[in-house]
Amino acid sequence: MLQLAAPPTVYLVDDDLIVLAFVEAVLGAAGYRVERFTGGEGVLDLAAASPPALFILDVRMPAVDGIELLKQLRALEACRETPVLMLTGSGRLDRIALAMQAGATDFLMKPFTPEQVTAKARMMIEPSPIPQHPL
Repeated sequence: MLQLAAPPTVYLVDDDLIVLAFVEAVLGAAGYRVERFTGGEGVLDLAAASPPALFILDVRMPAVDGIELLKQLRALEACRETPVLMLTGSGRLDRIALAMQAGATDFLMKPFTPEQVTAKARMMIEPSPIPQHPL
């Protein structure tokens, strides 16, 4: 019997339940499995044991903000190379710069369209190979 590969898993962390439901629905329809978290609690232990194909983290959250969570994730051996997409509702360049310095792969400004979040996820999970041209 043919074994199908499991869909790539995305760990989504945002304190906004509407954003969680929206991104889960969009990425689920695109063929990804989404694990939702309303804060950083539980993400670190799960990520250390079973890292996802992609993290999507909100920059601003109440207890532990996304940048601090990102730093904690990057400290885990299993998550050092996992792509991280940061979501931000403000255009504050200082927060975006801090996220990039902490190890974020890319960011997406809220509000975003289904096509934008799907394209970002796809690029980060399934990067297209760079063609090798003979010199």
